[in-house]
Amino acid sequence: MAAAGRTPDEIAAELRGVYAQELKDPALAVEVKSASPSRVYVAGEVVAPGELDTQGPNLTLLQAIARAGGLRTAGDPDHIFILRHGPADTPVVLAADYRGASTGTTPAADIRLAPFDIVYVPRTGIGQAYIWFNQHFQQFVPVSWGFSYNLNPVVSNKP
Repeated sequence: MAAAGRTPDEIAAELRGVYAQELKDPALAVEVKSASPSRVYVAGEVVAPGELDTQGPNLTLLQAIARAGGLRTAGDPDHIFILRHGPADTPVVLAADYRGASTGTTPAADIRLAPFDIVYVPRTGIGQAYIWFNQHFQQFVPVSWGFSYNLNPVVSNKP
């Protein structure tokens, strides 16, 4: 009997129905001995991308990003999305309102993640531009971005 996603009371009720066909007034108890951790993944422009394991209730959007170390400077808080596998394992993309959740203007935007959800934080446009500049220009041109000056120049009047 599949137990995933069901409470012990629901499982016990179904088992009583099954055993009632063979036993008079079956008495049984269903007890959870251990639960497997719930996993979600955070990728993109966060400090520590990767897999997050948790016991108990699934993480919320803000909790998952906080456990991943928060957004990097180049992270775009306005275009975060969640990839979830729906019925028949078809991928579903959900828009996340991180800014509304993190500022408290839209507390309901701090949605609870489902097991195996992927939270993706994309780069900002300026972050993308910097990567392009670095890959196509800066690494190939030896440019010194500093400057120097001399406060005590040595003046020579020798002919």
